[in-house]
Amino acid sequence: MGNSLEEVTKHYTGKRGFFKNLRTRMAWYLDRPLRNRRDLAYLLTLMHLDGKGVEIGVAKGEFSVVLLENSRLSILYSVDPWREYSEDQYDDLNNVAQQINEHRYRSVVEYFKKYGQRSQILRKTSREASRTIDDNSLDFVYIDANHSYKACKEDIELWWPKLKSGGLFAGHDYLDGHLPDGDFGVKSAVDEFVAKNHLRLYVIHQEWPSWYVIKH
Repeated sequence: MGNSLEEVTKHYTGKRGFFKNLRTRMAWYLDRPLRNRRDLAYLLTLMHLDGKGVEIGVAKGEFSVVLLENSRLSILYSVDPWREYSEDQYDDLNNVAQQINEHRYRSVVEYFKKYGQRSQILRKTSREASRTIDDNSLDFVYIDANHSYKACKEDIELWWPKLKSGGLFAGHDYLDGHLPDGDFGVKSAVDEFVAKNHLRLYVIHQEWPSWYVIKH
């Protein structure tokens, strides 16, 4: 666990970090989607979003590390129950045995100590965690939990009110269908939400695409 997180960090130092920052600036000024979801950390800085953020669905912690290392967020809440579910509740490769979940949780807690009070780990479900966060208090939300249509729609409804006007609302795995990695309905849930709220949708076209919108 520790080694993989250290490797993530190395990708954003030196020349690599400089060019990733540069391409993020170009995409932002040209009003085009980012090239990589990890560039969202740089976009937060460009948008002067340096308050509180949350990632829902942490697993091993790699993306939380990217955000903590490369954004200026004052606090990042890392939300995950680290709990095994039955397959009919959560059909996904990240629905691992409880023993593995416990190992992931302990590893995340230990590694994230280096970030001090900037890192707040909430071992809760998305709904439980949302009850502890005030409305209009977050600069950034990233949803990467249960990818089914029903669960993703619920996460969007839970966390959209928590975001400030001008904040960045985003998520992973913008896909539909029963894929080898699990049951996905993210695209349908996001498209419905975007149409209902008349938002401009940006899609980061990777193998596992991400999406993001800016709250009016």
